[in-house]
Amino acid sequence: MVTSLWDQLARRLVDALGAQRGALIEVRDEAGNQRLLHAILWAIESVGAEPLVQILPPNNVERLLTTVPASILAERDRRRAEWLCQVERSLTLIGAQPDVQTAPVEARRVFTEVSDRLAAIRAERRIPQIIAAIPTIGKAAQLGISHEELELRVMPALLVEPTDLAVQGERIASMVETATAITITSGADCELRMRRSAQPWLRNFGRLETVSDRPGQPVINVPAGALTTTVDEESVEGTLFLPVAGPARAVRLTFAQGQLIQIEAASGGEQLTELLNRTSRRMSLIGIGLNPHLCQPLGWPIVDKHIQGAIFTTFTAGNAYHSLLNIDVATTSASLRADDRLIVAEGKLMG
Repeated sequence: MVTSLWDQLARRLVDALGAQRGALIEVRDEAGNQRLLHAILWAIESVGAEPLVQILPPNNVERLLTTVPASILAERDRRRAEWLCQVERSLTLIGAQPDVQTAPVEARRVFTEVSDRLAAIRAERRIPQIIAAIPTIGKAAQLGISHEELELRVMPALLVEPTDLAVQGERIASMVETATAITITSGADCELRMRRSAQPWLRNFGRLETVSDRPGQPVINVPAGALTTTVDEESVEGTLFLPVAGPARAVRLTFAQGQLIQIEAASGGEQLTELLNRTSRRMSLIGIGLNPHLCQPLGWPIVDKHIQGAIFTTFTAGNAYHSLLNIDVATTSASLRADDRLIVAEGKLMG
């Protein structure tokens, strides 16, 4: 029997979740690919687990916010909050961002508050979660490429075997796990220095790790392929250059005593400043991308940070492990040293 790529992806995601017989699995479809959703539900049922489904593709969100009173939107989480107390794993499929600029301000505020309350329950209960980037027509349009090109560039990375990622990933992990000083060089006069925290490097090889003594909620992104560690926030000093950072281009971020003190950009600087002002303006995480099927940035951070040789950093609104808001920025042309050992050289993994 010939299976489609969507069937293969559905099995890969359910395998990554580690779904077990009798488990209640939350499935949030924010991408709107019905073929994939049906395949995922079948794959969950086939291992004896039970799906709890929420379907909220961009057009549904846009319609909700523009047509439903805020008083009704505010009650959307009442039952779902109860159900989340029984959920054991969670899978979110994301695609295009909904266009909510024309929606009433109050509706947007209430919708965000409800989403944050549910996210807080997932974090408090440490529900293992996968967030998967799905190539959709809407997302391709937002990125300015064809849907066919987006699928060609993302699907192989989504389907990569965890064992293949682990071979490369464990080799790099052995080179960085004992280092305490991290230096990122992103240009002739751009060097960023920091110390690692006491937390170990986390591995995203495409399967959820649920180590009981590790703080925070187990969450991985798919496409997979990354090593991530927390940093001593106050130790971050220097400058990081990013060709692209969210809405901005040619960006220089300057840090002193861990605080982001200056944002310079050729364009989009005000929008980036507004975005980062929603966080602590401190760098909490750094990571190294490992996925060999990702080569060129798309402008989609959840994908781009997994490019093999990419270096990414994360800003959060609070604790790195418990924040409801994470903003990732990545570069594929920088170098990283762990103590005195060169790990990434201008976007290429060493060793």
